[in-house]
Amino acid sequence: MNSAINFNGLNYEFHPIANIFPLIEGQAFQDLMADVLKHGVREPVWVYEGKILDGRNRYRAAKTMRVACPMQEYTGNDPTAFVVSLNLHRRHLNESQRG
Repeated sequence: MNSAINFNGLNYEFHPIANIFPLIEGQAFQDLMADVLKHGVREPVWVYEGKILDGRNRYRAAKTMRVACPMQEYTGNDPTAFVVSLNLHRRHLNESQRG
């Protein structure tokens, strides 16, 4: 899947691995939705085993704002390391959340 999707009737579940990081909420999510509405989704949402592996917040924002969302299929052999690598340093996590 390397193309924009239309959300009419499409609902992706979140892969359990994706849930090792918390979703953003509140003002941070409002800001993301505004950015997605203005600029679109700039980074693809990664899908593995038919579920969202990385990009849950981008997916939620795109779906809420009814904006196309690029999707990319993960084909590597270590999805957990992939998710950690993409997320660990770009998030504002406290020490216990990083653990």
